[in-house]
Amino acid sequence: MAAAKLLSLRKSVVEAAGLLVRSGAMSLSHHGNFSVRVPGADRMLLTASGSFDNLRPEQLALLDLEGQLLEGEVDPANAEIVHMHAVVYKHRPEAGAVVHTHSPFATSFAVAGRPMDCWYEAMVRTGMTDGVPLAHYGPRGSPMAIANIAAALASGKQIRAVLLENHGVLAFGPDPAGAARAVVILEESAHLALNAELLGGAKVIPPELRKATLERRDEFARAGVRRS
Repeated sequence: MAAAKLLSLRKSVVEAAGLLVRSGAMSLSHHGNFSVRVPGADRMLLTASGSFDNLRPEQLALLDLEGQLLEGEVDPANAEIVHMHAVVYKHRPEAGAVVHTHSPFATSFAVAGRPMDCWYEAMVRTGMTDGVPLAHYGPRGSPMAIANIAAALASGKQIRAVLLENHGVLAFGPDPAGAARAVVILEESAHLALNAELLGGAKVIPPELRKATLERRDEFARAGVRRS
């Protein structure tokens, strides 16, 4: 792929990572890692270090989906998570970008070992109608951890994120901006659900109303922009 296209992909990750930091959806350390699929190839660009602070385009390494480093460098901590990203691309062909964070409210569910149901309209409208499953714990990047992520991804067609038990969040989207939005919606949903515990617990949106919500969203999208 042309260097200009790779640079554009790198910049899209930097912009999306900055969006996450500005949104407040990150942990205090701003720890995370971000990748983007290289179109037309079994390759990805992955952030080389574990913080989204002052991220630059040249800090993304090029790897194949088997974890072989093709260009750039990856620090030891991020080398552990290469297959955590690759497994999403292998199992979800629609995924164009993957992001991992320790977003505090969503990670609270992960450390409690609790999946998230579909109780917030924004989850429906962003395609999370099957909720957010829990991938059971395994040492970071280990075959056990990767198998558990794959199993969670396979648990529903309308899944856009997975909770990593005792660890954090793994989300994906069609592009880096979409993956970042998934994290923000997930963090909002977790925050609201935890607040709702004080009022008796979050109320799940019934499946038929999730379907109706998607149909209405799509109907208005097809209608396009209205002008006077």
